[in-house]
Amino acid sequence: MKVKLEIGPIQVESIESASGIFISQMNIVNGWHSQEKNNYGFGDFGDQNVIENCISIVSDDDFIDAPMNDNSIIIEKKLKPQNTNTDISLGDIQVETMDTNSSITIGDSLQTGWRSQSKINSGIGDFIGDNLTKNNRIFLYDNDIIDSPVKNVQTASVEKHKTE
Repeated sequence: MKVKLEIGPIQVESIESASGIFISQMNIVNGWHSQEKNNYGFGDFGDQNVIENCISIVSDDDFIDAPMNDNSIIIEKKLKPQNTNTDISLGDIQVETMDTNSSITIGDSLQTGWRSQSKINSGIGDFIGDNLTKNNRIFLYDNDIIDSPVKNVQTASVEKHKTE
């Protein structure tokens, strides 16, 4: 069996945590995991903003801040691709931003058990384009006793992939 993939241009503004673009006949994406905690005094800003004379206060004084437990079980199965000839014709791929744990793959791929954990405190978010900030006051308090403990426990991997 012959498989022919013709794909025009792909334009992506942002690929966030634990996500991707996969182009092929067989992609195995198994057990991806992402945990995130964000505190922003202001969020993200697009183009042409004026932020003036503002006060931003972020107070995040937890005893234990953002405990992250990943108890995923990854179950892998034996897979055999069919006898095929895959022809991929691709225009172009334009991606502006790729975040943690992101992927662009072309062709058969096996991606198992990706993990990402993050904690972000920001008095003001991200700026994109031309923006003006002046006379702002930003206060960030993060007086945690224990800050973002991460515990990853991969409990099982039942079978290994076989692509022959």
